[in-house]
This record gives sequence, C-alpha cells and structure tokens, in this order.
Amino acid sequence: MRDYFLPAGDEYQQRLAVGWLSVAVGFLLASGIYPLLLALARTTYEMPWKDFFYTALVLHVDFTVLWWLLAIAGVFWSLNGVARSAGFDLLALFLVVAGGIIAGIAPMTGDANPLTNNYVPMLENRMFIKGLLVFGGGVTLLVLRSLMATPYRSVFAADGEGAMRFGVWTAAVAVLIALLVLAWTFADVPLSHGRTYYEVLYWAGGHVLQFAHTALLAVCWLWLAYVCGINVPAGPRAIMAMFAIGVLPAIFSPWVFLHFETGGPEFMTWFVDLMRYGNGTAPILVGLAVAWGLMRGHEGDADRHHLFSSLLFSMLLFALGGMLGLFIGESSTLITAHYHGSIVSVTMAFMAMVYYWLPMLGFDRPNLKWAKIQVYAYAIGQAIHIIGLAWGGGHGMKRKVVGTTQDIGVQALVTPQDLVGVGGVIAVLSGILFAIVVLPVMFRGRKASATA
Repeated sequence: MRDYFLPAGDEYQQRLAVGWLSVAVGFLLASGIYPLLLALARTTYEMPWKDFFYTALVLHVDFTVLWWLLAIAGVFWSLNGVARSAGFDLLALFLVVAGGIIAGIAPMTGDANPLTNNYVPMLENRMFIKGLLVFGGGVTLLVLRSLMATPYRSVFAADGEGAMRFGVWTAAVAVLIALLVLAWTFADVPLSHGRTYYEVLYWAGGHVLQFAHTALLAVCWLWLAYVCGINVPAGPRAIMAMFAIGVLPAIFSPWVFLHFETGGPEFMTWFVDLMRYGNGTAPILVGLAVAWGLMRGHEGDADRHHLFSSLLFSMLLFALGGMLGLFIGESSTLITAHYHGSIVSVTMAFMAMVYYWLPMLGFDRPNLKWAKIQVYAYAIGQAIHIIGLAWGGGHGMKRKVVGTTQDIGVQALVTPQDLVGVGGVIAVLSGILFAIVVLPVMFRGRKASATA
C-alpha cells in the first residue's frame, strides 16, 4: 500500500496547524449560526438591522467559502512547510481572525446593504469592506509563507509523501494566482459600487480559487483512502501528473487579461469555461483511482468508520454536483445545486480531516458515536437540500430568492422548497453538531506532541 499521507512534522508545525485548525472550526461554527438567525427573520420579532435575511445569508456564505475553507488550507500548508518566521505566521493568523470579527460585527455599525453577487457576496458597508481587506492581507501572507516554507526537495520526491506535498503545493499556487487576477481585475475595472461591480471584481479570482479547493479535495481523498486501508492503484508519479494537469488551466488565466476586455462578455465566458472544463480534472482523476481501489476492498475498522463514510459521501456528492452541472441552462437553483454538491463535498472531506488531525496533533480522539451521526446527518441533509434545489431549478426556481415568495407551479404534497428547507435545516444542525463534537476536544488541549 502506498503511503499517501503527510507526517505531523515538528512541534512548531504542529502548533501552527493547531492555530489554523482552531480558526477554521471557529468560523465554521459562526457560519452555522447565521442560518439559524435567518429563521428569526421570518418571525414577528424586530430585527436589529435592515435586510436581515440577506445580510445573514452573505455572512454565512463568506464565513463558509472564505474563512473556513482557507483556514483548513492553512492547516495543510502548515504541515507541508518548515519553520520560518514565527512573527510572519502569527501576523497571518491574527489578520484572518481580525478580519472575520470586523466583518461579522459590520452590520451593527450601519446599514448593511447586502449584495448577492457570486463568490464573495458583499455588504456595502465600510466596516465589512475593511474586514475583507484585513482578511485578504492575512491570506496573502499565508500563501506567500506557504510557498517560501515549502521543502521543494520533498515536494518533487517520487513517493507517496512527495505526491501529497505536490498536491498541497498546487493548491497554494492556485490561491496565489487567484489573488493575482483579483488584483489585476481591481486595477482594470473603474472603482464603483453595486452588485454588477462586485460580480466583475470577484469573477476571475473566484473561479480560479476553486482550483485550490479541488486540489485539496483530491489530497483529502488520497489521505482518507490511506487511513481507511484502501490501496490506490496509482503510483506517486501518476498522482503528481494528475495534480499538475488539475492546476495547469488556472496558471493560464492571466492570459485572458491580455486578450479580452476585463468584465466583457468574452472575459466572463472564458472563466465559466475554465471552471467547467478544467476545475474538476484533478478530483475526477484521483477519484477514479480511489474508487478503483475501493472496489478492490479495504480494511474494515470500526474506529475509522466515520472517516470511511466521509470519504464515500464526499465522492458521491462531488459526482452528483458534477452531473447536475451538465444540465445547467438559464439561471436557476440548478446552478446552486451544482455548486452545493461540489463545495459540500470539499467541506465533508475537510471535516473528516479535522476528525483525523485531532489525535494526530496530540488531542484526544473525538466521540466516535457522535462523529458518525454527524457525518450521516450532514450528508443526508445536504443531499436532500441539493435534490430540492435541482428539482426546483428544473421548474425555473430562481437563485437567491426566499423560497416562499416563488410559485413554480409544482402541485405536490412535498415541494422543492420543502426539500430545500428540511435538508438545509438538517445540514446546518449537523454542521453545528460537528463543532459540538470537535470543540470540547480542542478546549481540553493537546496531551502530547505528535511523533508521526
């Protein structure tokens, strides 16, 4: 069996990884609180600010797709690097946390003015924008640090660990390119405001950022397969080639700025095609290898059942999201269903890695019974939610509109909106359950430095 995993590293790497792990879990919990606040927006209580529903929606999405996902990336990059400047690392951590706190309290400082643009939904609120800038500075430092601290001799080693390090490195490259094209867009597009401006501003960077998420998704699948005793029938060089093919389209994205008008129709379409035809390459290739190994059998272990289930559900949700993407036409919740399938598969894999990392980094093992319940509830809830979105999208249900305000002509005992609501509530509660399972273990602290 090939050893597709990363060692815990030295004490400094472990402490840094624990820092990013704490940030990730904290903001995932925060992102789960906002959907519960959305329920209050439908009661008779007076809400503390205008546009409460969409304000809570914006913060929920941003804390999930930015703070949670990139903080987990910080764990991977910490394990993949070597000790450098402690001040540099602490500053990156501080800026990411401070940016999240500033963004989270922004609605209380004035009108929120929520905008439901793609990738980074916005509040046109000075405090929120300051929080995003602080966060962006922290992410920039994190990515630069990860690239400078990468042990390149190990990254290109033709063994299981080298293949994993290479995959983690490609994710850092993708984030760096995403930051570059974001800055390029900002320089090219006249400063303005409103949904159209932010849609264009985040279009290129948002699309490229997905390449980082899918690269780390493939890394998670390989790692979980190794932990669960699945013999992946692809050698390290083949796996490295899969990661290289996966990130290659993103590397060419700056070329678009030299050939098309920034924000123009050709520009926007190019990035849609970039993600449609390029972003799934690495997880599809790695996923096929893992699936082939899975069909050949695995080592059953009750203590790792939650990890095996997470791997399986993550792969199935990714496949579901990909298949739904083939049917996308006009704008509807079918797009949302496709994106949810893809991004939820990443979150499920990341949750599994958190369960695995805790004992690896010296914490107690989380409660396996509740971890298993959480995995199944999250997967089932998200599946119901996605099916509802896809069903409604087939009948023209619009995106980013409160479901109860839409009459899509479905006359049935159970409607798409019902599935979206029920599935969403199950998924949110199971996300909070994840934090309930993980946080007490983290609060008790590390018992010892890991040696693996």
